[in-house]
This record gives sequence, structure tokens and C-alpha cells, in this order.
Amino acid sequence: MTPAEEAAMLRRRRARNWAVMAALLGLVVLFYLIAIARMSQTG
Repeated sequence: MTPAEEAAMLRRRRARNWAVMAALLGLVVLFYLIAIARMSQTG
């Protein structure tokens, strides 16, 4: 594999890692907001 191909593969892997992190962070925020909404309803 050439250095250019390795660099391209590394860039794709980093982009995919950032996408996974953003999706997980979005789920965490969503669950947090749902939990806050449920607590405010029962109070």
C-alpha cells in the first residue's frame, strides 16, 4: 500500500470515528432530555 493510500485510509477512519462519536453524543443528549422531561411531568 502506498503512503498516499495509507493516509487516505487514516482520514476515512478518523471521519468515521468522529461520526460515531457525534451519534453517541446525540443519543446521550436525547436520553438526558427525555429523562428531564419525565421527571418534570411526575413532579
